[in-house]
Amino acid sequence: MSLEVVKHISRFDFRQNGYILSKNGEALIIDPGDAPEIFKSKLKKKGLTLLAILATHGHIDHVYGAAKLCEYYSVPFIMNGQDQAWLDAVEPMCHQFNIDYIGTAKIDKNILKDTELKIGDFDLKIIHTPGHTPGSVCYLFDDILFSGDTLFYRSVGRTDLPRSDGNLLRRSIVEKLFVLPKDTKVYPGHMNSTTIKEEIDHNPFIIL
Repeated sequence: MSLEVVKHISRFDFRQNGYILSKNGEALIIDPGDAPEIFKSKLKKKGLTLLAILATHGHIDHVYGAAKLCEYYSVPFIMNGQDQAWLDAVEPMCHQFNIDYIGTAKIDKNILKDTELKIGDFDLKIIHTPGHTPGSVCYLFDDILFSGDTLFYRSVGRTDLPRSDGNLLRRSIVEKLFVLPKDTKVYPGHMNSTTIKEEIDHNPFIIL
């Protein structure tokens, strides 16, 4: 059975995209940036068994629901440990944005040095794309890329935040993402889906 992707847009002002991937009755969650009950409801409705939760980076809008979901399902939280400082900031960021603090996820699998990972029937490649944050990664499943806040539809992630680097972000995109097959489908952390070809041809922030 091929991968099925379910997209959920956060109710918070961040308007972040969280994703549920399913295959053969099993599921992964990527970037659960909304209340955990929403993801639990979707998993139950589809009768899916959750195997793990992955984050593309450590910003609050990508990890908000991770702690509660990991606790409820007894599954590991997978992230690049270079973004630990952003995890440590989740609680104060909740107070800043007037969001109820519901816990901070603990990294069970630090993918700092990993380039591939197998979880159940899911085979994924880990593409390290620092720039938006030091620990930003993209996850590639066959011809489907989850780009977090590295690459958006005709845009790129912010680089005016602490520990971000605009030059590094552009290098990550050109050297690591734009070399992928042009028909690769891109599911970003915000906005609409796109393709590598679309971004090579039309992204105004990346001049080749």
